[in-house]
Amino acid sequence: MKSSEFIDPAPEVVTLDNVTKIYDATPDAVYALRGVNLAVRAGVFLAVMGKEKSGKTTLLKCLSGEIQPSSGSLSRRAGAQGGVMVSWPAAPEGASSLEAALAGRPELLLADEASEECGAALRRAVEDRGVAVVMATTAPAAAARADAVVFLNDGAVVDMVADAGPQTIRECLERAAGFDAAR
Repeated sequence: MKSSEFIDPAPEVVTLDNVTKIYDATPDAVYALRGVNLAVRAGVFLAVMGKEKSGKTTLLKCLSGEIQPSSGSLSRRAGAQGGVMVSWPAAPEGASSLEAALAGRPELLLADEASEECGAALRRAVEDRGVAVVMATTAPAAAARADAVVFLNDGAVVDMVADAGPQTIRECLERAAGFDAAR
């Protein structure tokens, strides 16, 4: 095999290493994230799924820089800034918030509670601009637009699937919802 046959992976835009986020550090503390390890690479579309209160939005907020982890580390590529949160469907001026976000040439786009329509637009952004995308969604059809889907339960990554269709994603989501991460 020639060395030219090796393909260098895209650079990591942001990396989470054993990230935990705790709200209210008391005996009744809420663990929003538990030991999450994740690398987000340029040109990759990642969907995050889980039942309500599984940690999806907290993960996006950590990636954006809006909140800091309670423990673990979050590192960004030199010069990279926090992710840009995209709301859906439209900005007041009629241009989509995705177009407005892309005008700033971000390296990382984040979308919370994304629909199938949003998933399609984000897929185009990855293909056209090489931006990294992390999208939290409860819609298997939207997640099927992603390169990979990470499943959270009780703040922990409990499963992951790549290049999957809506039915496979739905089945993984059902299994993930039954997993007890606190054990």
